[in-house]
Amino acid sequence: MVNMKNRILDHFGLKVLSLIIAIVIWVIVANVDDYTTTKQISGIEIEFINGDAITEKNKVYEVPEGTVIDIIVKGRRSIVEKLTNEDFKAVADLSKMSITNAVAVNVSAVSSRIDKELTISYTNNAVNIAVEEKLQKQLPITVRTSSEVADGYAIRNKTASPNLITVEGAESVVNTIEEVVVDVDVNGASESLSAYAAPVFLDKNGNEIDSSKFDYDVKEVEVSVEVLKTKELTVRVKTQGEPKKGYAVASINYQPTSILVVGEAADLAKVDEVVIDDIDVTDCSKDLETPITLADYLPSGITLAEDTQEVMVKVAIEEIEEKTLVISGDEINIVGKSGELNYEFKDNISYILKVRGLRENLDNLKVTNLIPSIDVSGYDVGTYKFSVNFKEIKGIEILDNIEAELEITQVQ
Repeated sequence: MVNMKNRILDHFGLKVLSLIIAIVIWVIVANVDDYTTTKQISGIEIEFINGDAITEKNKVYEVPEGTVIDIIVKGRRSIVEKLTNEDFKAVADLSKMSITNAVAVNVSAVSSRIDKELTISYTNNAVNIAVEEKLQKQLPITVRTSSEVADGYAIRNKTASPNLITVEGAESVVNTIEEVVVDVDVNGASESLSAYAAPVFLDKNGNEIDSSKFDYDVKEVEVSVEVLKTKELTVRVKTQGEPKKGYAVASINYQPTSILVVGEAADLAKVDEVVIDDIDVTDCSKDLETPITLADYLPSGITLAEDTQEVMVKVAIEEIEEKTLVISGDEINIVGKSGELNYEFKDNISYILKVRGLRENLDNLKVTNLIPSIDVSGYDVGTYKFSVNFKEIKGIEILDNIEAELEITQVQ
């Protein structure tokens, strides 16, 4: 036991010195091996905080997409060489934004222990934020159909529920929204259908706008499309009243002359034409042109199946003119003659007949068109005066009453 103790204490000073030298050597070697180094770390995503400081002022902000920062870290090799961008956090406090809308970025290590071991440097230490007034806008939702329904069918009604949408965001973005639509495919449909669709936002040129740039309260819209049978109806136009004295309706022209309507089969079976009978020409002395809304003349349950909503009507009003015709006895037809009697107009004279009407009716009017005639049925030998009858012609007014003197004699 004494020997062991003596052995430990022998040369004790040298042994302590040796231990100290060993520790010093270890420290020197450790420091040489774990030297100070630097490393660039890229792509640290920037977190923006305290955005309420902007939005509470009724403003909105937008940060550049993919906003990241690159840094250079300096520290002991054993720590630095293992670091990645996930070991750091970059924070931009929007409550401290400058008057030029620049926000400083602060980068630190996620681990406070590691953060104390490092020196972090970076050059791009600020981010510019786009800030502008917030705008809220309410817009109607329109149903937009694609493809065509089955032949003989048409869409009568398209509804969206809800039919209004509220949009909120940057004024410059919201003001570009011209229309909100929901799309539904009706290819080959022969009955009504419903579907759900997301709203689509369009600018004034019909181009789709990225909806991630603003907020809106309706994410899904229920769409109902009413698909019913169609039928072609004839259009007829009539006038009422009388033009100014000395004038008359020369013609009635209108387009379209037929329309396509849609409705339930039972309702369609009850109608074949649309009659527009209230074009008032009272006291007119010149042409009358007027658009007529077709829907006002359709029976209940029937609606238009095409884009045409109006009939364009033109009523030509012309001045009435007079014309004089000369009628010879040979041009007067004798009705009811007997084969035992002779019939001869006395003195073989001609008769003057005045008629009145529109120029287009008078220009080609001949005596033969009027078919002048007398009826001698039951008359025997003698000399008689007969009123000459004329065929009624639309648009022609007979102004004179002609009497023809006829001599009837016995056949020898």
